[in-house]
Amino acid sequence: MPMLYPNRDKPHRPLCLALLFTGLSASGAGLAADSWVDLAVHNFGAPINTMWAEGELSFAADGTMVYCSAREDMAVAPGDPKDLYIATFNPDTGNWNTPVNMGIPINAAPATNVDPLRKGDDREPWITADGNTIYFKSDRLATTSPMNMNDLFVTHRVNGSWTTPELVPFPISTDVGNEHCPAVLPDGRLCFASMREGGYGGSDIWCAEQDASGVWQSPVNQGPNINTAGEEFHFSQDRNGMVYFTSNRPGGFGGMDIWGAMRQGPNSWGPAVNLGPRVNTAAADMCPALPPDSDTFTWFSSRSDNSLGNIDIFWTQKLNLQTAP
Repeated sequence: MPMLYPNRDKPHRPLCLALLFTGLSASGAGLAADSWVDLAVHNFGAPINTMWAEGELSFAADGTMVYCSAREDMAVAPGDPKDLYIATFNPDTGNWNTPVNMGIPINAAPATNVDPLRKGDDREPWITADGNTIYFKSDRLATTSPMNMNDLFVTHRVNGSWTTPELVPFPISTDVGNEHCPAVLPDGRLCFASMREGGYGGSDIWCAEQDASGVWQSPVNQGPNINTAGEEFHFSQDRNGMVYFTSNRPGGFGGMDIWGAMRQGPNSWGPAVNLGPRVNTAAADMCPALPPDSDTFTWFSSRSDNSLGNIDIFWTQKLNLQTAP
């Protein structure tokens, strides 16, 4: 499959985060087309990536990033598997500001004395474009019987502070679906992964609309071009209508890969296309996210090259994505 490259007759546009991640000034001269910066896969580096596992990120329109980390030096409690963190980018220094653990009650401490499944695992945050709402997965209400390992929760920023997370109720969260990986599409639909009945097998991606009073309606399975008998999760849609997601369907490079599909209509998508070898490897490559500049693409991976020691967050230019058969 051919790579996608910019039109060589047009000047290359330096766009905010793609340049800022490299420490370059967005006001400087444009990079030469197909330079190493354009074609490389870049590690986010410190202070975002650490010796522990980082991943599952999303961006507000102003570039604010939320993600999760297993770092032990800033965890809300000993033994906490993962917490949510928030970070802003400093255009003056060309670096990320020190990330902040979002703290309790956003992150829950382990409560295995209540139920052994309540390990304090908070992850997969999705921040809305306005930066005022975060959806995420948590095991804080997990139950052994019935077996319900996690649900979706939401917190809102009010007068500069984040509210106590609330369960996103049925028909989004269920006692059987182990809902995870929430994401809000540009049209306002809440998409997530669930093992509920009516799917194709494993975790499927479902999307739901809100009615005029803000109540989530019955989720709709996103169909066989997205979902398979394997595992699918984590939707992220760009302004052109292409949706990116994780899948272990046949035809990938090994383990979990990131795939893309073009919107055809409401809850309807074209055939899924593997994004190719610059993004996908024999390792686990997962959970795509789109910075607000529209030209860069981010995800996390267990790839061993260019790693800080564990699962890290990476970025590349979207021109490196294979999105056509």
